[in-house]
Amino acid sequence: MNAHERRLEDKKLYYLRNRAREQEKARERARQNRENETPEQANARKEKHRKAQARYCAENQSILALKAWKYRVKKKAQAEREKDEEEFQRLMALED
Repeated sequence: MNAHERRLEDKKLYYLRNRAREQEKARERARQNRENETPEQANARKEKHRKAQARYCAENQSILALKAWKYRVKKKAQAEREKDEEEFQRLMALED
């Protein structure tokens, strides 16, 4: 491993160890940038974010659809289990 590779590895380890602190610093920088920006800059930032969201959705449409389907199936199964449990409890109460 040469010196350059060692430095890259050290950087990775530093950011992994200090992830929470680095995230907090990034949030603070973003907050300060938002405070100092003009309304035009804010609108440009928001528009850029909307375009990035649209690109992500377009590129990952099948993955997102699958996740949504799994979520709906999970919620439906959970509701069915709760309904069955309520019915079971009701029948058990009648039995006593």
